[in-house]
Amino acid sequence: MSSPSYESKLPNCPECRTEIPLEDINVAKDIALCRRCARTYSFAELSQDRDVADVDASRPPKGAWYKSQGIEFEVGAWTRSWGALFLVPFTLAWSGGSLGGIYGSQIAKGRFDLTLSLFGIPFVLGTLLLVPYTLMTVFGKLVVRGSGDQGSVFIGVGPFGWSRRFRWSEIRAVRSAQTKWRQNGNPLPIIELEGPEPIRFGSQLSEKRREFMLAVLRNAEM
Repeated sequence: MSSPSYESKLPNCPECRTEIPLEDINVAKDIALCRRCARTYSFAELSQDRDVADVDASRPPKGAWYKSQGIEFEVGAWTRSWGALFLVPFTLAWSGGSLGGIYGSQIAKGRFDLTLSLFGIPFVLGTLLLVPYTLMTVFGKLVVRGSGDQGSVFIGVGPFGWSRRFRWSEIRAVRSAQTKWRQNGNPLPIIELEGPEPIRFGSQLSEKRREFMLAVLRNAEM
């Protein structure tokens, strides 16, 4: 069996799906130019997208799903992760121990301490961030739905969470991207729906679940 040629691995433009020729790719500068759309993209990201394009929607990885009926479809995945084994006890210690010791002691004594209360503010702010994030690692889910031209993204726990509605006709491309914020010095991979206002999600998904959702969304007939 002969090895595949380099040309067979050329990426397609995320917008018009035209193959970008070799002469319009600068690997050193990580640039790929689509002359038809007059737009440039990251060659590395386009190559990664091509690798996940051929996914069987009927065989999702564990923790992900795809449903389709008529003009309606739903693709989703759980955001559960092994990080919960660390986050749950840490959050309980941080929130329960620190807040209970700082504010619970004041309530028990029936006496307000301004200095101690001000000292506890960082613990309150930390709790507001930790609790939702921890719940996502245990019960969270990410769901993208489509019904004709109507689309929505939901991220949350049960019925509670963040939701965004949009029109599929306004989405120019579905691509992999990276977070603007960094974790341990590195940005995290995400999915981006490129439209009038980009919609980004999926930083908490495992690699297999994120790639499955990316491939299904890119291949869906919207």
